[in-house]
Amino acid sequence: DNSIMSITINGNGTISGYTPATVADGGITTAKLASGAITGAVLPAGTIIQTVTSLIGSSSSGGFGISSSDINSPTFLDSDCKISITPTYSNSKIVLTWSAGIRLDPSSAGFFGVFYSPNSDMSSSSVVDLKKGSTLDETYRNNDSGSNSHQFYGWSRVVYDLTVSNTNIRYYNVGAYKSSGGMQYGDNQSALYLIAQEVKV
Repeated sequence: DNSIMSITINGNGTISGYTPATVADGGITTAKLASGAITGAVLPAGTIIQTVTSLIGSSSSGGFGISSSDINSPTFLDSDCKISITPTYSNSKIVLTWSAGIRLDPSSAGFFGVFYSPNSDMSSSSVVDLKKGSTLDETYRNNDSGSNSHQFYGWSRVVYDLTVSNTNIRYYNVGAYKSSGGMQYGDNQSALYLIAQEVKV
């Protein structure tokens, strides 16, 4: 059949009498896409929009004790590991992954975790973790009171920030405070690192 079908361009912009060809797998490559052809606006929920990584914490040559006892003024483990991220969307979630070597002294308790601040110097910071109970004071705890009962851990944790409500730059770092006894970071253990990822909702 060599008949020719008529193609009509309708007033509403649609085309009648034309069936587009199926594009083969691999037929469209990155090189063929115009810059900006695919934007975050067309990506589905759950897409990672951007990833920011810190330096590997090494500003301190050895371990040091956590001096703060106040969640509102934590001891930050390493200034090199502060990261900043500017959300693309005002309702995104920021997923934060961190890892560090910590030590709990005998009869000690306290908290290690990610803190958010709107300020580059991490002032007016707030903890990202949500509480289960009235405080975070026993997030890490060593109940053993023996003089040599130190506990050493290489911790990796994931938390996500639910407080994003605008596209202003956000700063994060890992800090700690003690509620009893003593705690340390980096006592011949793994150095701190921190990763932030914006996830589209």
